[in-house]
Amino acid sequence: MLSNKFSTGSAGLVFDRNYTQNLQQAFRRITNELSNAIEASGSYVYTLGEDQSFTPLVAGGPITDAEHALFLSKIIYPETDVLAYRITARPVTLFSNQVQTDQRMTPSILTELMVSAAVAVPVLSGEELIGLLLIVRRGDEINDFTSDEIRLAEWFATAIALALENGRLYQKAQKRLSESKALHQVTLAILQKLELDEVLQIVCDEAQRMTYSSGSAIALIESEDWLRVMYCVGETPEKTGRAAVSQSNMGQAIQRIEPLIVNNLLGKKNEADRSLPVSMLALPLRVQGTTLGILAVFKAKGFDQDDVRLMRVFAGQAAIAVDHAQLTRQVHEMAILEERHRLSRELHDSVNQLLYGISLYTEAATRQLEQGDSVAAQRHLNNIGESAQEALKEMRMLIFELRPSALSQMGLQASLVQRLKAVEEQMGLQPSFKWRVNVPLDAHIEEALYGITQEAINNVVRHAKAHSVDVHLIQSGQTLILKIEDDGIGFTPDQVSENSMGLKTMRERAESLNAQLSIDSLPERGTRITVEVKL
Repeated sequence: MLSNKFSTGSAGLVFDRNYTQNLQQAFRRITNELSNAIEASGSYVYTLGEDQSFTPLVAGGPITDAEHALFLSKIIYPETDVLAYRITARPVTLFSNQVQTDQRMTPSILTELMVSAAVAVPVLSGEELIGLLLIVRRGDEINDFTSDEIRLAEWFATAIALALENGRLYQKAQKRLSESKALHQVTLAILQKLELDEVLQIVCDEAQRMTYSSGSAIALIESEDWLRVMYCVGETPEKTGRAAVSQSNMGQAIQRIEPLIVNNLLGKKNEADRSLPVSMLALPLRVQGTTLGILAVFKAKGFDQDDVRLMRVFAGQAAIAVDHAQLTRQVHEMAILEERHRLSRELHDSVNQLLYGISLYTEAATRQLEQGDSVAAQRHLNNIGESAQEALKEMRMLIFELRPSALSQMGLQASLVQRLKAVEEQMGLQPSFKWRVNVPLDAHIEEALYGITQEAINNVVRHAKAHSVDVHLIQSGQTLILKIEDDGIGFTPDQVSENSMGLKTMRERAESLNAQLSIDSLPERGTRITVEVKL
């Protein structure tokens, strides 16, 4: 039986399992009908390989299991088989009714099949030789092949050629479909802003699938002398980890702009503990003239120019996806670093100063107690209590900000409710929350409004000395209105610097939405912050 995948020679055809089974059935039907039509002992179909050898494809007619097994076990080469030599040298029909003594046909596979008479018909696609059809007769008392029977065999060879040509077209269509799917997957990786590890996995998986390779690997450049193999899939001579460019098979492709094919690399070892040969197709991943890394695919059989063409297009898209993922990771890491710096400043400007004040008040209270001045000591102790409460407020807010954000999982409404309960309510404020929004909000709108709200109510906790805070998010037609209002001591907005970090951050977030932000406040009259966003 044929395997689930097989090649058909120079065309390099590789069919999927269902197509293989259908092709088998069609060829078996052809060979059976041909054998019956001309009373042959068997009909055999071969395909021509890249090395000009003939590989057995299917056999039909009244052949025995032993004859069928012999047929499947023998690849015939022009160097050792005179029939194969003559057909490849001059692809015309050969026939003989005295095979065992005919020097045109012996020694050949016909000799091993114990054939008495045979017709050998080249299978042609246009003028290109793609296979061979053999029709044989055995026995001492046989009829010679007639000219009509030979013409019928040639007609059947034409039908076989059409079937193989259809297979060639099928494979091309499958490759185009595979290419389209692979490029689609990489494009999705860009649009969905996937993590770098996810992008590398998609690139390797799709590269392996497109080229029918045994494995694939991707390495990124660390320096002039070092690569880091980031991901491998399937069977490859590479393994993840750091590798010197000069000692890496993939490193050979770094200085190249064109794809690189290398044959006979040291692959995995077989049962005899010998390294099996493997071929590598490596392509530099380049963006705007800069090489980011190397994508390589591996398989035992060599790669052809169609693989190169296919992978060249794919590698271009893959490079963009990898570059995008790297930039996204860098932006994320920079955001984390900036957030750490911000928290560090917050700790220094608020909690650290408060703790330092508590230390000073403690020393002063101790001195006053030693001098017997209990009134002054009590005043310092009161200051310690107030500073401790302020430090507790700051720490509660900072701890909440350090928790993993629930915004992506819970959405804006639930996240705001959680914040008001976890911080403001625990500090003795009376929070009020209203939500009247009829449409789902984009992620960037939710993120910006959450940031504005968090900054505003942080200021309420720190500075307003308020008893209550109201947060309302109302949809009015195609406008979204956010209001944060408190009953605290208020302030004069004109006297607050535009570069104040709280106000600056809120304004930047509003500008990112093309939203209008207004701040209304008067001393002892509280503060109201309003943001209007067009949906």
